[in-house]
Amino acid sequence: MELSQRLDLGGLQLEEETPADTFARLAGLVEEVTGVVVKQSSRFDDTAIASLDRIELAVRIEETFGVRIDDTVLTDHPTAGELADYLEEHE
Repeated sequence: MELSQRLDLGGLQLEEETPADTFARLAGLVEEVTGVVVKQSSRFDDTAIASLDRIELAVRIEETFGVRIDDTVLTDHPTAGELADYLEEHE
């Protein structure tokens, strides 16, 4: 018996993640790791995120989204919204 049958999911369609969901997950992760609340327009260079926190954040983003994050990704996508879009495209 299929798991969906045992759980009685029948014809239930699982929703695909939207860019807003990706941003919400990213923003939650940023706040969890650094204590900083970001908006889509927040520039990472303008936040008070310490360099060690940036490293931990990059590792946690990689673990959570399965997308490799390095300095060039953060340079090329300087706002939280742009990074969320990048993650959405590469997840």
